[in-house]
Amino acid sequence: METSYEEIIAGRADPMAVHSSRAVYFRVLHADPYGLKNENYDWKEEDKFVAWVLPVAMLGALIVWILQYLGKLDPVSGYTYAVFVAWVGIELLGKYIFSTAILKYNIKINYVRKLALRPWRKLKTYVIPLIVVGIIGLEPTSSSTIAAVLLFFFLDIQKTIFTEWNPIRRKFKLLRHAFVSWDRLEDRPYTMRYDILEDILRFVVYLPFIAIFGKASLLVMIPNLINEFGDGLAEPVGIRFGKHKYRTRSLYYKGKIWNGNFERSLEGSAMVFIVSIIVILMYASVFTQPQLIALLIVLPILMTVAEAISPHTNDGPLLALVGCSTIWGVTRFL
Repeated sequence: METSYEEIIAGRADPMAVHSSRAVYFRVLHADPYGLKNENYDWKEEDKFVAWVLPVAMLGALIVWILQYLGKLDPVSGYTYAVFVAWVGIELLGKYIFSTAILKYNIKINYVRKLALRPWRKLKTYVIPLIVVGIIGLEPTSSSTIAAVLLFFFLDIQKTIFTEWNPIRRKFKLLRHAFVSWDRLEDRPYTMRYDILEDILRFVVYLPFIAIFGKASLLVMIPNLINEFGDGLAEPVGIRFGKHKYRTRSLYYKGKIWNGNFERSLEGSAMVFIVSIIVILMYASVFTQPQLIALLIVLPILMTVAEAISPHTNDGPLLALVGCSTIWGVTRFL
């Protein structure tokens, strides 16, 4: 049933009602493409969020630099910083180009965000230390890997705030425009907070595995790839082809914990199952035959269930925990 434009703008409809028809969706988008005009949005909550997250991120980066100076962590090469800066530049350029395409050709933000932007945006904190850094010459020791992951995590939070926080976006048209391709209509005005909170929770899960297993990046990369490409396909497939819907909630919505009515679909969740199988087979050569068989039987089911029961926009941390734990258990005991 189509929900009226007026109900959506006034905040009286469920957040997913914006997808009730293409006409409604693009009317909402073009009426306020940057999401900054709606008087019903409570931006003070975002300001409070930034007030505690930004100092923590700055302090975290400072502590890592001090530990490097004292010799407690290996230094990160200048090449590594250059790759990180280049990656951020490519991300912003991509967001700007895709935002233009969204507004010009009426493409739903959900498709662009998950299929085009999310993989390089979300993977950089872990891919640069574990893969790119090694290619360009940094010795991927346990200490240097941890230092790079810590630094890029704290720097990436700062990058997100300085390019997406609403007071800054209001002053710079480039940032306003670029954010369109990431700012799903159903997530407004919580998009930045959802994004950073998921990154924090994913970080809390992944870092211990990196710290404990050093170069054993397999434990991190397989869940990461399943998360980015399985979950990345789940949303567009669910929106376009999903007929069998089920509900989930957000960790935080309209001032309440575990609130809001958001939709997922069985068709979308099936993408997590399929991608899990593909990713496991990509790494088949590193497992023994019993390990490979066990992972093919167990991991796709567990990852699909984890994605299905996770909060809206926060499936990454649970996928990380389930994926890393399962792979560790299988490789440890089989």
